[in-house]
Amino acid sequence: MRRFVIPPFALCALALTAGAQPEKPSAPKSPFPALPDAEAWDKLPPAKKPPLPEWARALAGPLPKTAAKLLELDHLHRARNPLGPALSAHLRASVAAALKCPHGVKAAQADLNALKLRPETLRHDERLACEFARKLTLAGHAITDDEFAAVLKAFGPERTTAIVHTVAYANFHNRLVLGLGATNEAPAEPVPFAFDPDAKVTAPDRPPWDDLKAAKGEGLSVRVAWGDAGHEKLNAKLDAQKERKLRVPLPPESAFEKLPPKERDGAKKILWNTVSAGYQPELTRAWFAPLYAFYDEAKVDRVFTNSAFWVVTRTNDCFY
Repeated sequence: MRRFVIPPFALCALALTAGAQPEKPSAPKSPFPALPDAEAWDKLPPAKKPPLPEWARALAGPLPKTAAKLLELDHLHRARNPLGPALSAHLRASVAAALKCPHGVKAAQADLNALKLRPETLRHDERLACEFARKLTLAGHAITDDEFAAVLKAFGPERTTAIVHTVAYANFHNRLVLGLGATNEAPAEPVPFAFDPDAKVTAPDRPPWDDLKAAKGEGLSVRVAWGDAGHEKLNAKLDAQKERKLRVPLPPESAFEKLPPKERDGAKKILWNTVSAGYQPELTRAWFAPLYAFYDEAKVDRVFTNSAFWVVTRTNDCFY
């Protein structure tokens, strides 16, 4: 019987071609040419722009990026709040009524009307949340451990954190509207826009802070009594606060695994941020977005902002 010997070069060729697959035919080109993305947008009709609330129109000039981020935050709380649109609107209505902000009351009521809901439709747990929201607005320092425990039992850690965020946003937003002196016009619907974060929008130049040192304002001047408690008593209160047990359990470590590095690092530094980012990362992220935009656009002096922060926390009897 004749033996066949495969030459070495044939073995190499066999090894190189054994796994080769026939080339796939290239996809046929469309007979209709496609425009570049930017040019296509230029050809399309302009996007329909919904009406803006007065507070946004007041901020769009001096703080355009901040106004955009606030509109996104407003839309999140009014249309995509994890508590659902009904409870979110009821909480915002409670806060606005407590602060006597007609604009906030109208906006919340408009959302409830769209859902065809009335205050008497509230369940017991929802009424509990609204009363919590009102007290947190007017006298947050007076909320007892038992009162917080009742809310936590009714809603659990994640939804309780969302309630606190919603109340905090409603307080901020209504005070912003009141501070701007916005009129009580019929509120616009939440603006469903996601603004381009990379868009080049420039805020007006700010005057140098040194030029403001001689500025004089009219109106009531109030000096916060920083030293009433005395240094030793203040330190004693701070030590007592540090010894208090948490009212809400900390999120599990797994809650932080999917967070971006910057958010994950921030959650490790401040305890309230640990709870917020762990249970409600989207609400926390949306809260910080306009803050960062404001710092970037306003070019505020850090001493000024920290002083304003302490005046507010001292006035609200907030230990923080």
